[in-house]
Amino acid sequence: MPYTEFERTTGLDTQTAQRAWSVLSQLVYAWEPNCILASTHNEQWITTGCYQIDALLGNGIRVPSVVEIVGESASGKTQLCLQLAISAQLLRGPQEPYGHVVYVCTEGAFPAQRLAAMADARASQMNNPAMSSTQVMRRIQVAELDDMETMFHALSYKLPALLSTQQVRLVVIDSIAAHLRFDMEGTEPHDFYKQRSSRLMQLGARLKQWAHEYKCAIVCVNQVKDVFGVQTSLPVDGDGAESEFKMVRGSKAPALGAVWASVVNARVMLHQRRGMAPNVTHDAEHEVPSHLLRTRRWIENVFSPWAPPAQCEVTLGDHGFTAL
Repeated sequence: MPYTEFERTTGLDTQTAQRAWSVLSQLVYAWEPNCILASTHNEQWITTGCYQIDALLGNGIRVPSVVEIVGESASGKTQLCLQLAISAQLLRGPQEPYGHVVYVCTEGAFPAQRLAAMADARASQMNNPAMSSTQVMRRIQVAELDDMETMFHALSYKLPALLSTQQVRLVVIDSIAAHLRFDMEGTEPHDFYKQRSSRLMQLGARLKQWAHEYKCAIVCVNQVKDVFGVQTSLPVDGDGAESEFKMVRGSKAPALGAVWASVVNARVMLHQRRGMAPNVTHDAEHEVPSHLLRTRRWIENVFSPWAPPAQCEVTLGDHGFTAL
């Protein structure tokens, strides 16, 4: 049942309906059943492990496809990638082996400790020793690339060789923007953008080709840039949730421009801000006490051929992101 029909049928107000929907989704679509559900479709999908987030994205991450995850620093981009790296390894069917993952890091060391903690939490929840941190790490190939030339060489030559020899379901590039924003020092601005656009188009074409040829999803992490002259303080309507979301989104835009936007099949954007929980009220004439504030997070489906633009508020815990 779609959420809109659930809200209309139950007659609940929006806030109560959202909470009821989230609770029922977690009961009916727990992590392991949800992975099995995603694998039974004629079209393959990689689940996030949360039914409501999967529904937001059109059923998860499409295989094959090139998907962008974008957000500002500390918004949870890497956390979502690790979450997908775990679920991508689950069985696609009773006769199919566990999938492998290629994880490319361009901004520091691979977060192995966080992945291990997340995998063990999932394994405990699923009661599946095969998904323990030890087993999960064995099915992940990690590459740490320190500069642009190394990144392009690895993605152009080493990646397809690896895809041809292993059953890779997911490739993560974290992040695609790290070297492309700053690694062309000494060039004039016009030449910089011209060279970058050319490289992005070449790389994008190759990623799409390999995603379809080797039947895998390729997730690329992107950064954000500030957009000046955009109104970011909007009036509060209703319970304020929609206005607060727009206020978070208003002054940030994905990096790498329109050229890269034309390369990816779908864009997922992560947002965060400090604020009161949706169910907390406070006198607007006084400053909000610090103990009432917390970090609020949203996941937005910006564009996708499989689902309309939409967003939902989420929380980040031991298992990764789950919808509120």
